[in-house]
Amino acid sequence: MKRAQLLTLLLFICFQTNSSYAQRDSFQDWLKSFQNYQMELPTEKVFLHLDKSEYTLGETIWMKSYLVAGAGHIPSPFSQNVYVELIDEKDEVKKRLTLRSEEGVSKASLALTTDLQPGFYYLRSYTNWMKNQGEEFFFKKRIKVHSLKLNEAISPIVAQQKVDLKFYPEGGDLVNGISSKVAFEVTGINESKLPVSGKVFDRNQQEIATFVTEHEGKGVFAMLPNGDDYYAQLDGSDTKYDIPKVKPEGMTLSVTEQTADYLGVALKTAEPANENYYLMVHTRGYVTYASEITVRNTKNLLKIDKSELPNGIAHLTLFDQDMEPVAERLVFNYSSSDIKIDISTSNPQYTSRDLATINLKVTDKKGNPVQGSFSLSAFDSKLVQNDQFDYNIAANLLLTSDLGGYIKNPSQYLKQDEQSKANTDLLMMVNGWRRFKWSSLNLDKRQPEYAFEQSLTLEGVMTRTGGKAFKNGRVFLLNKEENGKNKSSRFVEADLDGNFAFENLVFYDTTELTLQGFQKKKARDIEFNINNDYEVIPNSKFLGESAPDNPDRLRALKESVITSIRIDSTYRKENGIIYLDDVYVTANKREEKYRTLNSQYGKGEAYLNFDNLSLEEKHGRDPFTVMLGRLAGFSLSGSSAGNNGNSLGGGNSGSAGSGSIGSDGSLGAGAIRPSSSGGGSFTDNATVNDPMFRKPTLRPGPFQGGPLILIDNVPVPYTAVYDLRATEIDYVEVYKSASAAMFGVNGFNGAMAFYTLKGDKLRKAMNLKPGMRIITGNGYHAAREFYAPKYDESNKEQFIPDERSTIFWAPMITTDSEGKAQIEFYTHDKNSNVFIDVQGISKTGFTGVGSAQFAIRRNL
Repeated sequence: MKRAQLLTLLLFICFQTNSSYAQRDSFQDWLKSFQNYQMELPTEKVFLHLDKSEYTLGETIWMKSYLVAGAGHIPSPFSQNVYVELIDEKDEVKKRLTLRSEEGVSKASLALTTDLQPGFYYLRSYTNWMKNQGEEFFFKKRIKVHSLKLNEAISPIVAQQKVDLKFYPEGGDLVNGISSKVAFEVTGINESKLPVSGKVFDRNQQEIATFVTEHEGKGVFAMLPNGDDYYAQLDGSDTKYDIPKVKPEGMTLSVTEQTADYLGVALKTAEPANENYYLMVHTRGYVTYASEITVRNTKNLLKIDKSELPNGIAHLTLFDQDMEPVAERLVFNYSSSDIKIDISTSNPQYTSRDLATINLKVTDKKGNPVQGSFSLSAFDSKLVQNDQFDYNIAANLLLTSDLGGYIKNPSQYLKQDEQSKANTDLLMMVNGWRRFKWSSLNLDKRQPEYAFEQSLTLEGVMTRTGGKAFKNGRVFLLNKEENGKNKSSRFVEADLDGNFAFENLVFYDTTELTLQGFQKKKARDIEFNINNDYEVIPNSKFLGESAPDNPDRLRALKESVITSIRIDSTYRKENGIIYLDDVYVTANKREEKYRTLNSQYGKGEAYLNFDNLSLEEKHGRDPFTVMLGRLAGFSLSGSSAGNNGNSLGGGNSGSAGSGSIGSDGSLGAGAIRPSSSGGGSFTDNATVNDPMFRKPTLRPGPFQGGPLILIDNVPVPYTAVYDLRATEIDYVEVYKSASAAMFGVNGFNGAMAFYTLKGDKLRKAMNLKPGMRIITGNGYHAAREFYAPKYDESNKEQFIPDERSTIFWAPMITTDSEGKAQIEFYTHDKNSNVFIDVQGISKTGFTGVGSAQFAIRRNL
């Protein structure tokens, strides 16, 4: 849907108000101003559906983003850039992704590499436009990231805040002589000490009311104010907490009853004033009731029809004759889910490595089929402690996204029993829809600080060698597709300081961009410094406490993950191929002559010419990955898994490091590791005893330690090879037995010498002209595909153990015209129960969640 269409929709729904609209011009003008506000500043929201909410280092967070806009929560046609950040407890952004949202959805994969520390993290998501309304309205979820040490657990979060007690009179104010309900909330007290009670006193220290918490530190009591200076104390404490000031006169608004059909509303005043007021009810800006009310009695009752109220937070606001708000009340309206997701399995129980068939059927409240976009997570419920279903898309978009901040288990407020309804009303009374400020309506010019983003911008500075600004230059940008074909090219002018910017770009983080500088139509040799900075937004922490882990379950989870990492390290999957056997590559006479001239160590026993490989075989991959299965004697293996005594691969414990999982989530690629000096082993202490890392080894033979690594004849730690792209390598020479003797003790485990492309060979490989520079664009995130084995008759992995904790992840499910979809995947090896979590949104903005379970029992 285009922007103009959404604006028309917003205008239409804002006019669908109650027929009791007043005819006064001022009220009509005010309503028009409110409608304009909604059209000019539509609200955007982001929700992330995760495969689970608990991880270990070495795993990947699989997620799908849902971006919606406006009162109807339709897929946003405005922003297409969605940011996802992984933030640690020190408020440092450790990982950051830029997703491209197409029709309101996108998928992502975030690898949890070992440069992270175990602990609690915040996963935060937002758009540039959402920054106009503050960080508290960003999507945010706290997750656990465990270490791989079997006996190490994350310490539970214990609230360290000061005990506080706050009061919230219904409608906003206490008015002298009018009995009112007062909600309250106690914070800073451990949940185990709830409930707590207290008393309210007047200025003469006379007790006038008592109170006790009813739900998560919240409660409500009634009081009739007569004067001012009221205070409260918690039982057993001498601390005094002020009650909000009492207004000498005015109007109060209260909700007297809530039925399935209507809201009972009372407007009360101490003295009838025969004045006109205006009452408006809206949900996310969608006006469902607006009326002029003449107050003639001390208590004025009216009923509001709920049939027109959409699911979500209804905002009841009372205005005086000058259209100033005098009272307001929030009510959460939720009769039932807007859409129903039925999940059925072909069997209630499957055997291990069996094909599970999952059928989805999505319908609306009337039973009509619903088309939309959905995501499915199937995980081992015996291993994973997952609260993702409690923080689902419906609860988030209808409730928490409009309140902001932390709400414990928001899905509990979607239940329809009487206790849940009472708890929900308490939540409404202690919160306000702070997203919207009525004073904004009076602004003549509404110019938000942050704009919608639908593409990328590449900014930088062009300089001469040495750093001096290159003035009055032009920059040529060539964007290539992965297959090397031209995708787009353009010029921009730089300013006097050499600054330039390319706007309206669409490229992904695996894309290589070519820049070339010009002055007076001639190519010049220029350096380019690309700006990769972004605005760092402070992160507000959740105050909720966390529960301790079950040691047995946590140990089982870690053992499962360690086994999976060991399998990946031993049987590396590249493009569906498992490399097990050596492949011997020989060189022609010209290559042998070139090898002799280029290397000061002479020829080795094995050799691989990268320059002869196609771009498709090298693009986006590290050199070690390309060497697998192509170089005699070369393999990658894991190291020892810490001190638990379980060997996870070849090599001696504590030997020279190992490979790594890179920034793109694949083992090895893109990793940056600290170097260590001294000795030929170049041990990287960060990688020793870590099952995630894979070290290079030369086999067969008795020497299984890490070989000496050289890049352009310079000894380096093996991790430096992961920092190179395969497209940068000319060839690699391998020295094993006799030929490795020249390296002395440093060559005890053999040696591998990498030679990078230079001069004409580099320009030819990169198709570079003078002055050109190639950069790796910081583009949109390119999500990995979730790997799930296929156990059919042709499968060659039958002998490999399978202990996945997330058994299947399907982020991009679309239902057909009958509201149906089918998903198939194979089960793993363990006796377990599988929980299926499905969440999503219809094309019209209705959200829904569904769940199911089935059992896996191993073949006997």
